[in-house]
This record gives sequence, structure tokens and C-alpha cells, in this order.
Amino acid sequence: MVKFYGLLRRQVQPPVLEISTAELNILQLLQLAERRTGQNFLDELLDPEKKLLTGTIILVNGENIRLKQNLETRVSGGDTVDLFSPAGGG
Repeated sequence: MVKFYGLLRRQVQPPVLEISTAELNILQLLQLAERRTGQNFLDELLDPEKKLLTGTIILVNGENIRLKQNLETRVSGGDTVDLFSPAGGG
């Protein structure tokens, strides 16, 4: 399950996406979620080199992927992935 929070929640519909698939890494899951929603949101989370933007938070079952293998972190059926884009301010 992929859940969108913050500004992504207003941009991406539905805000919760069920994805049943074999084991993937986070980048592959994000690309699949973007295709399934038909909405471009990866540029809100990743830079042009496909690295996490400063402030992006991605949790897998409550654990930050920055403390794991970043975008290479593996997920499988039954995992919950929470996506938070960097906060804007001004």
C-alpha cells in the first residue's frame, strides 16, 4: 500500500494506492505508482539524478528508507509505504 501525505495528498488521487506485486525496490514502486495514478509526482520527491530531494521522507512500515538502502530498499506485498514531499515554506 502506498500512502500520500502533505502536498502530495492534494496532488495525487487517490491518496491511498493498493499495489499487489512481487518484490520491488522503492524507485520501481514509485515509478509503478506514478503510472497507475497517471499523475507525475516523482519530481516532487526526486532530483533529476533520481536521488531523494532534501526533505523527502519515505517510510516503509514506519522506517525511514534513509536509514536503510534509500531507493534500493526492497518492499513486497503487505508493506506500507508512506510518502512525504519536502515541505514548502516562505
